[in-house]
Amino acid sequence: MLLPASFFCLEAQAQTKTGKSKPKYDTIIRLHVDKPVKKPSAKPIPKPELVLPVPEFINQPYYYDKEGNKLIKLENGTALMVTKKKTLGLKGAKQFLSMDATSSKIRFTAKKEIVFFIKTSGDVIDLTSYIKLYNFIPVEQKREVTINAKEGMLNDKEEQRGKLISFSVKMISKDNYMIQLTEQLEAGEYGFVWMKNMELKEFSVFAFGIDWKSSD
Repeated sequence: MLLPASFFCLEAQAQTKTGKSKPKYDTIIRLHVDKPVKKPSAKPIPKPELVLPVPEFINQPYYYDKEGNKLIKLENGTALMVTKKKTLGLKGAKQFLSMDATSSKIRFTAKKEIVFFIKTSGDVIDLTSYIKLYNFIPVEQKREVTINAKEGMLNDKEEQRGKLISFSVKMISKDNYMIQLTEQLEAGEYGFVWMKNMELKEFSVFAFGIDWKSSD
């Protein structure tokens, strides 16, 4: 018996529906590359804050050693205020400070950026009006500096000895100050003189000497 053509068409469709489709595989090959591990950046270690030294005693200048961050005591001595008239005042008169020895035992070789520290009791308003820095001159086994000089009628023009050195003062903390020089010191003898009371005949002096190196 002959089967109609539509039968074969339906059978073919049935086979198509029941048949399993073959699986498909996609293979992807990747080259493995080791990526460099990023190390966390090291944070810079902050430098410890520099703590400046504080003078042990009040109203005494100390030399500041910047490299060692320490204070060095100055020579503690006394100077006499001497008034000298020449030819009964006809050749003038002068007042000068005189202290023993021609040089100080405390010496520095620094030429620039010389700094001093001083601590006060808190009742000092203007340090520059009370403490003075003088350049002393060696004279006959002593050190002298002229404070005041007046010419007389005969005009004796004797050269003054030593000179006053100017400086500025900067507050570091309460009652603590930094003394900065406004000019470069020459080699020689120096001293801070506490002159709060000018009526005294004897004054405290904190002395030091400057020696330049041969390379300066």
